[in-house]
Amino acid sequence: MQNHCSKTEDVTYAGFWVRLSAYLTDSLIVALLLLLVRLFLAGIMELLEGTALGGNVLFQYTLKDMILYVFHVLYFILFTYYSGTTPGKKLLNLRVISADDAKLTLTDVLYRETIGRFLCNITIGIGYIMVGIDKEKQGLHDMLSDTRVIYARKITVIPAYAQQMPNVPNVPNVPRQVTPPMPGEPERMTPPMPDVPPQAIPPQNYTGSYHMADPQKRNEKGDS
Repeated sequence: MQNHCSKTEDVTYAGFWVRLSAYLTDSLIVALLLLLVRLFLAGIMELLEGTALGGNVLFQYTLKDMILYVFHVLYFILFTYYSGTTPGKKLLNLRVISADDAKLTLTDVLYRETIGRFLCNITIGIGYIMVGIDKEKQGLHDMLSDTRVIYARKITVIPAYAQQMPNVPNVPNVPRQVTPPMPGEPERMTPPMPDVPPQAIPPQNYTGSYHMADPQKRNEKGDS
């Protein structure tokens, strides 16, 4: 019986396209691993040629086909059961969980990766397309095993232009207070600044030469 996830407010379900990208990544990894298995089985199958194991063993499938299928399924079963994800899902920050977010059982993972995917394939992929229309983004294999695929952790990205300095409360302009002199104390007067002769500022379009004025000579001219 299918149960609804008890932590819907804390999780974000992975949609169709991101799960398809993860599956294609895993399929590429599996293809490389199976290439090594094929090279290993090449010599063995030559030795078994002409025997009962050298031809079709189960319907139209040979022993080589069955071994390759087992390795293909074990990739998804072992990674999903022990870590809750696969290399392709981990690359895209995805994780498989149960309805109550408990540890996945081996039975559920086996059912999901064998019978569940088999039914998705014989329906011409409709079982996978259901991910795009289901409320909790479940495919047919997810519904059969009561699992969901979610984002493992949420990452909040704050753009640089959105970062602002902390708000500083506005300080009102307070007029400067002058302390009156004490009784009997003369009022202190600030001595005036000495007269400084104004300096000539050349116009902006001045193209002549500049020279440094001697401060001593300038003071002598002022005294005269």
